[in-house]
Amino acid sequence: MKKGFALLPVILLVIVVASIAVGAFYVGTVSQKNNKVTINQLQTVTPVTSSQTASSTQTQTPLFSGKVNKLGENLGLFKITDADRENGVLASIVYYEAGTFLRGDFAGYTRILAIRPSEGPGPSMQFLIATKDRKKYLLDDPELKTQKYPVTDYDNPYLYLDSAKVEKAVTLDSEHPQTITLESPFALYKREGALLESVTSGKKSKDGYDIYIEKPITEFEKQLSLKSPVPALKLFAGGVDWGKGEGLSDKEKKFYAIRNQYLTSTSLIHAPDSTGLTYSYTTTTTPQITAYESKLKQFNLALVEYKKQVELYNQKKLKEYPVYPQYTPLPGLRFTNGEIGLGGNFFETYDTSFPGACGGNVSTDATSNITDSDLESVKSQSVFSLFTLKNPKHPLNELAYYIKTSQDDEAYKGVNDGKSKPTFEAYVAKHPLIFFKDAFGRWLVLGEWDIKLMGGCGKPVIYLYPKQPTQVHISFTTPVALNTQIPTYHDGWNVLADPDGTLEDLQPKYTDCSLLDKTKTGSEYAPRACLTNKYPYIYWSGKSLYGTYPQTEGGWVVEKNNVGKFLTEKLEKAGLTPSESKDMTDYWVPEMMKKDMPYYRISFVQTDQMNDFIPMTVNPQPDTVLRIFLQYEPLISKPGIIPQPQTLNKVSRNGFTLIEWGGLIK
Repeated sequence: MKKGFALLPVILLVIVVASIAVGAFYVGTVSQKNNKVTINQLQTVTPVTSSQTASSTQTQTPLFSGKVNKLGENLGLFKITDADRENGVLASIVYYEAGTFLRGDFAGYTRILAIRPSEGPGPSMQFLIATKDRKKYLLDDPELKTQKYPVTDYDNPYLYLDSAKVEKAVTLDSEHPQTITLESPFALYKREGALLESVTSGKKSKDGYDIYIEKPITEFEKQLSLKSPVPALKLFAGGVDWGKGEGLSDKEKKFYAIRNQYLTSTSLIHAPDSTGLTYSYTTTTTPQITAYESKLKQFNLALVEYKKQVELYNQKKLKEYPVYPQYTPLPGLRFTNGEIGLGGNFFETYDTSFPGACGGNVSTDATSNITDSDLESVKSQSVFSLFTLKNPKHPLNELAYYIKTSQDDEAYKGVNDGKSKPTFEAYVAKHPLIFFKDAFGRWLVLGEWDIKLMGGCGKPVIYLYPKQPTQVHISFTTPVALNTQIPTYHDGWNVLADPDGTLEDLQPKYTDCSLLDKTKTGSEYAPRACLTNKYPYIYWSGKSLYGTYPQTEGGWVVEKNNVGKFLTEKLEKAGLTPSESKDMTDYWVPEMMKKDMPYYRISFVQTDQMNDFIPMTVNPQPDTVLRIFLQYEPLISKPGIIPQPQTLNKVSRNGFTLIEWGGLIK
């Protein structure tokens, strides 16, 4: 992985973020640590009133000594179940020193980042801990989760950590403020969790497969550095590496070239502290942060009530599974025409530029090779000055039009209320791209979001294999636009799962069997399954706003005639049963062959990446999770540089098992 670069495919897929639900009763609300630091004209730091912030940003004495460093020992801080042992969780638990406090209440304590694999289909778990003697530990708990939630709840760290080894929960000093206020109106807002990447541990499982661990990303490209208002932090712009488009058609190479010329970094900001521990920040505005934090308080109140309702449901005291509260996305740069008064010759909504088939996320593109002379100002009531391209035929307008209209006519009409594609002239006349300068002097660009794209996640299916008949609830936490849902998603899927994988929909009244089309690829089984209310799996596809489809390293270039055999071999090696492998190849091989290219570049997004990219709420949580998504690129010729073969990690099935396969529609 190139340090400082978030690698993006040509078509981005964005789905949902969620968590694992466990029933319990709750008291109080979750609070946000409101520490801020301000910059004026990107030159001087404005005094702040928060003592927490002042101690970490204004004092010249460093807060830490030392650098992020992997520990060679297992500190034994996590609870380990029999299922964890069977699934090799112990081998993937890792600890990193992250500096020693030089001052403040924790002077002399060493900060430790403790990481363990996910519980169920969720992201890896991170905990910051401080210790002087490696015997007693202080747990960083600024949101008071150890007090507000019972130990049986997934939000309580003591569900996973051995509380006997934790002396007390505290709020550790940090060099990372929650908010960095830049030149008005811009600000940076910290995302949850240190920035990590998955790397091989150098060890192998008993079955001979590589064992992977999570590693903090601490190094970034110098050319992406930005002036930091926080003395203890360095700032680096998130970057993209589009590649050279080897093997693609001339038309696709043209748009690769446009991306490489104009889109080389993003509004996402990576901020390593003095030890190298890095958190990422979204670029947003102060008003959006204010609105977000207000909504977040309401969300947390609703979440407490939701969890009470889940417990009552699990006790058979409620008939309907409770509705998850409306997700509150991180603050970004989205705006609507109605909010800022652009007028009728503009689109209604602007958000992440150049979205993929499933949307984008809270960051957008920073443009290179754009000058003031390329742009003209726009009258609006926006909190920052807006501009559009003077030249309607500018390559970036061509790219925007290509992305939004390259899907076939039927797919376009299906997600755009039956409307036909606009001509290029009509499209650019409404100014699909809006430009503005951020606080670092970079031109950022937002794109119109009125025209919808068919969801790029092609037939993800979820199999459930409990040890005994079990009622299972699965849901997404962030907003997701589903264009396929079999059975129907109604505040999640609520099913009775048998050990053989057969699923009975427990809310069949929401699925209209007459609307299921057996002639549609991938849905051939659906009408009969619906009438009998017996499904082989959950089938969905769709898009959301708040994640970016992971880019893989390595892979293979496969000749067209060998694709089917190749996929079967690799999927079974990854741990799919012959039946599951056949289900996946029966859908994906014909889908790939529609491109009718002589070669295909193939790789797989695996469980760890999928758990981070598309976490799910699953109740009860599975003991074993295997998730694999196909990523492919049709090639008109064999590339000169062949990728290194990808390592596939096999998961042993123990206990209640969840299997998911899917892929990216091109």
